[in-house]
Amino acid sequence: MISPPTFSRLTLIALLAAGAVTGCSTIQPAQTAPDPHQQTVLALMDECLAQQARTAAQLQTQSTQLQEQQAQLQTLSSQIAEVSARPAPAEQPSAPAPVCIAPPEEPGKLVVGQMEKIWLPNIGIELQARVDTGAETSSLDARNIELFERNSSRWVRFQISHPETGEMLELERKLRRRVLIVQSNSAEPERRPVVQLSITLGHLNQTAEFTLSDRSHLDYQLLVGRNILQDVMVVDVSKKNVAPYAAESATDTRDPAGS
Repeated sequence: MISPPTFSRLTLIALLAAGAVTGCSTIQPAQTAPDPHQQTVLALMDECLAQQARTAAQLQTQSTQLQEQQAQLQTLSSQIAEVSARPAPAEQPSAPAPVCIAPPEEPGKLVVGQMEKIWLPNIGIELQARVDTGAETSSLDARNIELFERNSSRWVRFQISHPETGEMLELERKLRRRVLIVQSNSAEPERRPVVQLSITLGHLNQTAEFTLSDRSHLDYQLLVGRNILQDVMVVDVSKKNVAPYAAESATDTRDPAGS
């Protein structure tokens, strides 16, 4: 039989044990803080996986392109083999070298070369002339050109150099008109006087217009243009001095100064 004090102590122990059990059942587990290092490692792993996925996609694309290129190479190889198997074409004869053909002689027209001797019967001199189909009006080398009036008409006084002695011969001719000439080496046009002169070229005698200008820097004192050539002459630029020349054939002794 338990004595009262002992019972009291047992009762107190039982109550404490029950409280302890009850208190343990209500205690919540402690929350642990996330580990920063672990979060960083996980993020790096995710990035590596994403990079691997991108690399795999690129490799797949390159593999597809490589297969397409191989197919194109096979097609080209087949075409080259087909062309190589064809028989070689027969060798074509080489084209003949171009030949400079002289213009055909037209009945009644005088054939002249790119240079010709011109006789000036009213002056009594012979000049070597250049024939130029690109010039509209013929031209004469003249120095000291002077315009003046005579009997209410306009005249021009000028000098030309004798081709053999170099003597300056002074001439006077009635002024026919004045023309503007644009030179390739100058932007400013040049106004030149125009006179009439009698000439003999081959068997032809003409009275033609000539512009007067200083041609001392050129090789020829006289330039024959289209106003002399037109309808009566044919130019063969591959030849020189082909027109028959005879100074005594000049029958026109009329001085055109007063015409």
